[in-house]
Amino acid sequence: MLTLLAALSVQAAEPAVDFSGVQEPLGGEPTRVLVLGTTHLNQLPEEAFDPAHLALVLDRLEAFAPDIIAIEAIDGRGCDQIRRFAHLHEGVYDRYCRNPEPALDELGMTQPEAAAAAFALEADWPQDPAASDRRRRAALLYGAGEPWSAAVQWAHLAQSERTAGDGVSAQLADQLDRMLNSRNENNLIGVQLAARLGLETLAAMDDHTADAVYARSPESLGPVIQSIWSNPPAESIEMRDGAQAYLGSAESVLAGYRYLNAPAYQAAVIAADFGAAAAAPDENAVARQYVAWWQARGLRMAANVIEAAGNQPGARVLVIVGASHKPYFDAYLDQMHDIELVSVDAVLHD
Repeated sequence: MLTLLAALSVQAAEPAVDFSGVQEPLGGEPTRVLVLGTTHLNQLPEEAFDPAHLALVLDRLEAFAPDIIAIEAIDGRGCDQIRRFAHLHEGVYDRYCRNPEPALDELGMTQPEAAAAAFALEADWPQDPAASDRRRRAALLYGAGEPWSAAVQWAHLAQSERTAGDGVSAQLADQLDRMLNSRNENNLIGVQLAARLGLETLAAMDDHTADAVYARSPESLGPVIQSIWSNPPAESIEMRDGAQAYLGSAESVLAGYRYLNAPAYQAAVIAADFGAAAAAPDENAVARQYVAWWQARGLRMAANVIEAAGNQPGARVLVIVGASHKPYFDAYLDQMHDIELVSVDAVLHD
């Protein structure tokens, strides 16, 4: 019996069903998902990056014509959970969530009430909304914890209509104006593309609930990960440094996005970070706790993308996410019955 148990303990099992690709037959068209890995644009020096140089990238993405745009932001439900379970998410709420109070104070609502009102308004949205409709929806979305979707409503308004009223306070109007001037890719790509395409909201798909792994990790984890980051393979350094060359013009930025999303760059990301952490030879395999956090976070983010597209089978979906998430997103989403991955290179071709 012991011999049998020992043999079983070292045998790897293969999945009974291979879910990769699109199931055949499939009722209707597959849901097509383009995962666009990006540098976090607000971290680039202003002298190095001009937002106008996104013009060709935006043109190509507009031609792809996504029905849904998902961004790396935490939704209202996620932020509410992080706020209430702060002991597991130290500093996360202040860093990644926007306080909905500027909208809630004016609306006289709680966050769940604003979310319910925004949900009801979506179902009864007029075909030709007035400026007052958009201001009201912006206030409700902001109060619901969906500030980037509120910014989409603000972007649909003419400059003269971006004023206080209909639930939007002067403070909130100023906040929304600032968001439309943000250098974050959630605005420069997500909001701007949604406005071009006539989309009404963005899908916030980031997730930080897996940060609970960090809350339970030993103090030794930080130094171990810092050591891994400080000693990347030479090939990864070369690939990372190469990305800096793709600035300075619209043509260069377009080429840069193709570079960031190419298999060679994606492999270099893993070799220098998560793959290296998984292979770290420390006695307690502490670096694998970092890998567990990243994988759990990515799985939950991918699940949020699936949820966002769940009511629109056959939709085209654009996911805008930090480049180091892309290989995981592609792998996770490829396991779904009805999702077909779209090549970034094919969409951003010259």
